[in-house]
Amino acid sequence: MFLAHKPGAPARAIESEADAEGVAWIDLLNPSQEEQDLAARICGQPLPTLDDLNEIESSSRISVRNGAAFLSTPLLKKTGLEFEAFPVGFVLTAERLITIRYQPYPSFENVAQLVAEHILPPAPAATPAPSTVVTPHQKETSTPDTEAPPQTLVAAAIGPGEVLVALIETIVDRLADILESVGMLLDKLSRDIFKRRQNAPAVRSIAAWQRELLERVGSSGDLCSRVRDTLLGLERITIFLSESKKDGMAPASGLPVSARHFDAGVTTLPTANAPYALSGALRSRMATANRDLASLSDYVSQAASKVEFLLDATLGFISIEQNGMMKVLTVVSFIGVAPTLIAGVYGMNFKDIPELSWSFGYWYSLGLMVASVALPLLWFWRKGWLGGIK
Repeated sequence: MFLAHKPGAPARAIESEADAEGVAWIDLLNPSQEEQDLAARICGQPLPTLDDLNEIESSSRISVRNGAAFLSTPLLKKTGLEFEAFPVGFVLTAERLITIRYQPYPSFENVAQLVAEHILPPAPAATPAPSTVVTPHQKETSTPDTEAPPQTLVAAAIGPGEVLVALIETIVDRLADILESVGMLLDKLSRDIFKRRQNAPAVRSIAAWQRELLERVGSSGDLCSRVRDTLLGLERITIFLSESKKDGMAPASGLPVSARHFDAGVTTLPTANAPYALSGALRSRMATANRDLASLSDYVSQAASKVEFLLDATLGFISIEQNGMMKVLTVVSFIGVAPTLIAGVYGMNFKDIPELSWSFGYWYSLGLMVASVALPLLWFWRKGWLGGIK
């Protein structure tokens, strides 16, 4: 899918180079080879492929070539019940922004809607011309003033930098929402681990319950890892954009496209030549987004530490359960040793066994066996291994 986004109009498909004239944002969603080639001709240079976007080197994710900035980062997306990270690419030039993605993202749809609805307020009424001297004859023959035509809303021109900044801000807000859900997920997991449920699992299902806890802990750790990768990629992009400068710090045309409702201001900063660079106001917004990403990174680090703690706690409880099982096996094996010994002694085929001709010998041996079982059980019970005195 190859879409062009223009202010005040819904997205439309691009089928030729003429369709991209005057378009500040071109969006490639899971493009075919023909669409990739067409976008490369519009951009004037080759665009990164899926393999290029998957590269993890810093030089591969942020590079400058022929006056265009090539940026890429993994971006988190929920697929079913799991979160996965897919690569997203941005090509920023002085004329347009080209985004390359292979999955639909709500953040892109939200910004596309903002661009489609982005319009300027009506222009102020023109100042009336200075009054002139009118003769009585002219005053009599003059016609009443005609009503001014109604004012209409005019679509604002949006620069590619504004669209990119809005995309990054929306993605940051989306990641913050995901991290809030991660926090609630870890809180619920912590309660399930440390607080015994009212309906405790039966002995035969304890292993399945423990396996479920381990799977939930592992899924949480994997989610934190994917979020950290996304935050790291976005931090690199925001630092690069906030530090890239250009000559002529004129504010971007039109109103700022932002879900955060920031007011655009003119900021004069030292400049250096960079055709793709942002204006001072947009760089300030990128610096703010970078600070937000830094705070989210701290939150992810705390969540990752909590996941590690919950994993240790889960393994500790599993070890306790295993120790309990070993105690039961130890008791069972111990109480079976003495009766087996007694039966083995009196089962030997020796002629001179004193109790062999005794009329109570049989009951005597049975009594010894019962006592050899009861006394160890009483001793283990008093030690607390069987739930007795501790």
